[in-house]
Amino acid sequence: MTPKYSDSLRVVRRAGLIVIDAFFPWTMNLEPRKDTIVLDEPPRKLTGEEIEAQMNLQVSDSKAFNKQHNWTHINGLWQLPYFKKLLLPHNIDVMHNEKNMGEVIWNTCFDIADKTKDNVKARQDLELICDRPNMHLVLKPNGKWHMPRAPYCIDKDDKPIILEWFKTLKFPDGYAANIKKGLICKKKKILGLKSHDYHIFMECLLPVAFHGFLPENVWLCLAELNYFYRRLCARQITKNDALALEQNIVVLVCKLEKIFPPGFFNPMQHLMVHLAEEVQQGGPVQYRWMYPIKRNIFKL
Repeated sequence: MTPKYSDSLRVVRRAGLIVIDAFFPWTMNLEPRKDTIVLDEPPRKLTGEEIEAQMNLQVSDSKAFNKQHNWTHINGLWQLPYFKKLLLPHNIDVMHNEKNMGEVIWNTCFDIADKTKDNVKARQDLELICDRPNMHLVLKPNGKWHMPRAPYCIDKDDKPIILEWFKTLKFPDGYAANIKKGLICKKKKILGLKSHDYHIFMECLLPVAFHGFLPENVWLCLAELNYFYRRLCARQITKNDALALEQNIVVLVCKLEKIFPPGFFNPMQHLMVHLAEEVQQGGPVQYRWMYPIKRNIFKL
């Protein structure tokens, strides 16, 4: 069965993910299954000329639209004569990537209703494609379903301790916002966090706030993620450091996939794999992320 683009993500996962190659489209079907070991090498990085040729081929084939491709037009940037020669034609914004990661980790570990990625649909997907029977939904004798507590969720008795710790935080002037203003201890939430607040949370507070409240393997993965962003966002970074980050982030994403449910991961989580490579091509992230633009948005 070939999934349509209008199908939900859940249906697409069950039917299999179609991977498009530049020269042989729709030839590889990666169906997620339990007890499956993938030994394929990572796909080859296409050149600008190959990407342009693929787009021209797909746009001109209007009969295959919504069947084999979903292209309707080509971005105007490709009209620039030098665009296909660029090594870094599109820059991933580290600010939004880090904010998205911090937000999803906080909402999932704190099990915030309507925002956590650990919901009923995620558990159903987990039962289909993951081998974690201790996290499957359990049918009770009264006909209701029980969702076992996940190891990455902080106990409800420990949440007030973490929130009270946030109340005691003090930062130098201009270093971070006053996070305690958004604390709602009764609802066990923090409201009003901005992008820079998640930046401070991911690079300074994450391993300290959750230490002792999560299993050791979960905490170590989050600590590694904290180290990755701190080294990535450093003012000075060597080529060897960037190469090490590029190799380690692939392993780290695999570790996170073994801990969190499938619904935890969207394209933003997997874009982390490309951040270290972009540092090697475009330089330190403080010259490429959105913080200066947002800071001067009213002046531009």
